[in-house]
Amino acid sequence: MSGPVAAHVLEDPFEFARSAGTCSGNVAVTALPRLQDRLLGSDGSFTFTLHGGHDAHQRPQLRLKAEGSMSLSCGRCLKAVTHLLKVDSTVLLMQPGDTPPGDEDAEAPEWIEAGRDLDVLQLLEDEILLALPISVRHTDGQCVDDPRVAAGAAAGNPFAALSALRGRNGPDQKDKD
Repeated sequence: MSGPVAAHVLEDPFEFARSAGTCSGNVAVTALPRLQDRLLGSDGSFTFTLHGGHDAHQRPQLRLKAEGSMSLSCGRCLKAVTHLLKVDSTVLLMQPGDTPPGDEDAEAPEWIEAGRDLDVLQLLEDEILLALPISVRHTDGQCVDDPRVAAGAAAGNPFAALSALRGRNGPDQKDKD
């Protein structure tokens, strides 16, 4: 293969791990199709580095480090919020059709099937999707367009009115009459 796509495919991931290979690059979020449903805009990119190696048990592994930003929808006001994401994950490689050994260690890396070619961008996209939070929000006071947030900010403490009502008609009022 030639062109930019070929640069993101490992022709033999097991040899890449055996030789402690390194692959790095920069990818726009628009090049990650499964991520598009979560995005609010097309701005953002990720830089990544993939290192091959072996774990303590001499099993082939890949370590992916990536960081970047993307535009997601705020869970409060539904406007765009820039979300910074860092990924640092390790996966163990196994041949297609093999069954991963039953690791009793809960902290052990996940196993992935690695055939002849391994698409690095697909691995990156998988890890980004797994690392995304369920909901993101602007920092407090940033969602000014949301009428509920704006009204709460204008009133100061939203429970102040409730406290004032309770003070006038609260249970202690009977004793005073």
